[in-house]
Amino acid sequence: MGDFGAAERRILEFMSKGTEFVFNGKGYTVMLSGKPTCHKGEPKTDIYILAESCEDEVEIKISYKKENADFIENKMSAERAEQLFGEDWIDIIEHSTTAIQDKFYERMLIYKNGFRRTEKGSITLGWKFELLNKSGGDLSGKMLLTDEQVVDVYAGSNLSPDKKNASVCGQIIRDSGVANYILMDENVHSAQDVIDKMIPIREYVMMHPDIYFACKALNYRTFAEKWDGNRPLSVQVNWDAINNRLVPELIFDKPLIVKGDEVAERLIHYMRKLNIRTTEDIDEDNSGTDKIV
Repeated sequence: MGDFGAAERRILEFMSKGTEFVFNGKGYTVMLSGKPTCHKGEPKTDIYILAESCEDEVEIKISYKKENADFIENKMSAERAEQLFGEDWIDIIEHSTTAIQDKFYERMLIYKNGFRRTEKGSITLGWKFELLNKSGGDLSGKMLLTDEQVVDVYAGSNLSPDKKNASVCGQIIRDSGVANYILMDENVHSAQDVIDKMIPIREYVMMHPDIYFACKALNYRTFAEKWDGNRPLSVQVNWDAINNRLVPELIFDKPLIVKGDEVAERLIHYMRKLNIRTTEDIDEDNSGTDKIV
């Protein structure tokens, strides 16, 4: 199955109104199904199904993921972090990054030469933050979360009200955006197949209790005089001019609050003060760090 949207639509087609399936040993008929939507961003539920039997009705709210999907969240912002982790999000991220702070302190910050995937002339502004379902790269670690918090991340329990109480087929349905099942199988051929292959999120978390984070550098490219946008940074490099030297300080306690533009503008300000335009102008007289390659 190539296209993700097409796979979602196909599942919804199986679940059209009037479709019958067996769930927990009882026969159900679909009363309503659709993709929950909200004004901005997305709810966690991709496929919402309301079905009834002779005795009761069930809400099945499926978060659909491709089997090879690594990312849980890749462009993490402060707003999104609060929605995923709740009100302690700053502490949660800070504890996770400081747990591997030695790795950050080992990183090169000024690239007079190209190194691995970092282009020549780069100066590091800080590191963006991504959530993955497996470890990824050098600056990666396990998120320090309880099982309940992991359930919240997958289900979307902390989402803003408009994402939780999403719109399905034009009507706002309470908690329709909070998922209770996960489906990671692309080979589904019927409504019954969907029901048989979906896994309750709590069960999924018992099998996959770990969520990982990865930090990817945001660099100022001195030759191009550019950086890749105003991205929120989990760890920032606070550049300063001390005794006529360009000196970095790593900041861990303002995760995702300080962004790329602010850090870049500060760096450029001090580079100008020291008559540095590109990394070629950096030498032992004006550099206050040994993290140079």
